[in-house]
Amino acid sequence: TASVNCAGMTLFRVFQGSVEVLGFQPPLGVYFSLHSPKWNNLVVIEGRPNSEETQAPFGPTNASLLQVMEPNLPSEALNEDEEIAADRLAMQLVDDFPIVLVLRAIPVTYGNVMSFYENTRPEKPSSVLPGFKIIVSKHNQNLLSEITADFDHTSAAPPSADLLHHDWKTPERVLAELVVVDSFKTLNFTEQWQSTVDKLQADLLTEENSTSQKIVVCGGKGVGKSTFCRYLVNRLLAKFGTVAFLDTDLGQSELTPSGLVALHALTSPLLGPGFSHMKNPIRSFFCGNTNPGNDPLYYMKAVKSLLRLYEVKFGNQNSNTSSPSVPLVINTDGWIKSMGHDLLCNVIQETNPDHVVQLVAATKNKQFDVPTEGRWRIHAVPPWDPIGVTQPPRSSKELRSYRFHSYFLSRTPCNIARPLLQNLQVLSEKNRVDSDIYRAYAQLTPFAVSFNQVDIAFAGSSVPPSQLLFSLNASIVGLCVNPEYKPCEQVEPEPCEGPPRVVLQPVHAPCLGVGIIRAVDADKRQLFILSPLPLSMLKRVNLLVRSSMPLDSILLSAHEPAQAPYVVTDVISSDGTGSAVMQKNSNTHGRNAKITNTKRIIAIDQNAVKIGPTTCDVYFKKVEDFINRFFVTCPSSAAVSTYELKKRIYCALLPVHESLTQDGKNELVSPSEADVLLPWRKIFEEIYETFFETLSDITIYYPVDWHGFGSSVSSLLDAVRRVIVI
Repeated sequence: TASVNCAGMTLFRVFQGSVEVLGFQPPLGVYFSLHSPKWNNLVVIEGRPNSEETQAPFGPTNASLLQVMEPNLPSEALNEDEEIAADRLAMQLVDDFPIVLVLRAIPVTYGNVMSFYENTRPEKPSSVLPGFKIIVSKHNQNLLSEITADFDHTSAAPPSADLLHHDWKTPERVLAELVVVDSFKTLNFTEQWQSTVDKLQADLLTEENSTSQKIVVCGGKGVGKSTFCRYLVNRLLAKFGTVAFLDTDLGQSELTPSGLVALHALTSPLLGPGFSHMKNPIRSFFCGNTNPGNDPLYYMKAVKSLLRLYEVKFGNQNSNTSSPSVPLVINTDGWIKSMGHDLLCNVIQETNPDHVVQLVAATKNKQFDVPTEGRWRIHAVPPWDPIGVTQPPRSSKELRSYRFHSYFLSRTPCNIARPLLQNLQVLSEKNRVDSDIYRAYAQLTPFAVSFNQVDIAFAGSSVPPSQLLFSLNASIVGLCVNPEYKPCEQVEPEPCEGPPRVVLQPVHAPCLGVGIIRAVDADKRQLFILSPLPLSMLKRVNLLVRSSMPLDSILLSAHEPAQAPYVVTDVISSDGTGSAVMQKNSNTHGRNAKITNTKRIIAIDQNAVKIGPTTCDVYFKKVEDFINRFFVTCPSSAAVSTYELKKRIYCALLPVHESLTQDGKNELVSPSEADVLLPWRKIFEEIYETFFETLSDITIYYPVDWHGFGSSVSSLLDAVRRVIVI
């Protein structure tokens, strides 16, 4: 029943006995990586009763298995001679200790450096297990001091000693170097959590439920959804060989960088925070933002597509199949108010799960209702409860940065000296290595991509054609595969010149991964992209989707000259910049607005509109006709939410917009056509985002302080100036 409070990162395997880590009971002899940052809730290795006295030495099969589970782990992380020596030593301990663990240091990279933990000790350069410590509470300090009091812990190694293997140190010295007395908080799985997972596991294993295996986990921000999902997945892995995991949380994705909706097939446990176990999904879609509200229709389309993929790959539709079932765990967004609640309800209804686990918080702003009209069973459980002294957590922005570091820099060795890595868990020291991380990004080798090989799309707000290349430089992009892509030579018989082609409408294209555009060469018409994906996968990419997520400031060094990333200025009345146009708050006006009039007609003075190109004239006329039809057909008794109203307008306007932008070219436009269509697309976006921010009887709400791209747009906004109520 003993337990070990872990801080830092390490590889561990069970030589004898049985333990449990985050709900997972590892088999004997297999290495697993454990990440437990000191600034986070500590992971605890807990002993479990076991009547068998079996030993499992390390072998070549276990080494191959570790490479499959941890593909980013360098080959030098394991040494066969050292493993044989460790097994020989472990055999000497099996008679005295029912549980024997073998721990091994994880090589430090810029991707995992935030999990590294070292305390201040003079002998640090030669201490055991760099980056990992066992934490004990202060009331055990006297006991630890008594054990190590008579031993010198600071003496230098003998001249002939091997500093790497520490065999010259006494057990008491190793204990003094490995165990640290400090304040901490640990992950605590309450009886309600354990009993809920027991019920879920038992229900999934029943024969009558063998064809239905879906669990949705929902709750507000900071209540422990991700922790519960890890615990649930780890517990299910003990009974199912594979667990499917659908991550719909764009801001704090569990297994990918932010901005992706992804489906995974997990066969190994999740033993650490989200940024410590980046994995390649079966399929993902790039939404390009940390908030699904920027394009809820595309977000829901991605979720539905991945649910269908799960049914195709793992759904036991054929009752005669002998393949084991694969349960599906769905992690949802913590946005549970207004549009976020509508999206959560849509996800639950589209999933049609067997169980919905709702983490119920005590605070009012984190409480919400779950749809009850379905067949699913709702399990209300309290939020997670840490035991111990709490520490200031990392912000959501910092956690997103850690995910990108782990994704891009997991194979980049960290050359910082160990004394300089100590106390990174302290709030005042966490940014000490930022400049080194920036240089690590700068030293990555980019891939050169021709303008003719990829199309460009924008997630969220559009960008003026004159600013296209500036906006791409130093931006985060989704590396997607558009199934309807047509090479430049097929669309334009003449040699392509100028900037890359732009796709005006969001394309439902699978995303292979995320990249950073390191530089743009306009003369050679090339983009230089950083990506951890292999070249064989990158060759399939034909669509780059620029995200609205800004690069962290650490990518800009104050000591080295660099061009700043593209930003949008004047997005708020006072000073402010960002990577995209600032969105308006849909919760401030008209949250429960109602349509009260049977018919409304917009009176537009056509003479006031200075329209040049015929395309714009047609576009303007169709939008006008649609708005009139919308009000005429809308019943006076209708009472819908602001989000539902916006969704209706967007769904009705989208075919009009697509018919004008496709023009037989698969939604691809030339730079000259983009100059014409982009201002009108801006109006289209404004209708979707803010047209019914307030519902007035005499005016249409529109951003009067918005300055368009030309006089024709300003004239149009001035022309749409009143509503006649009939």
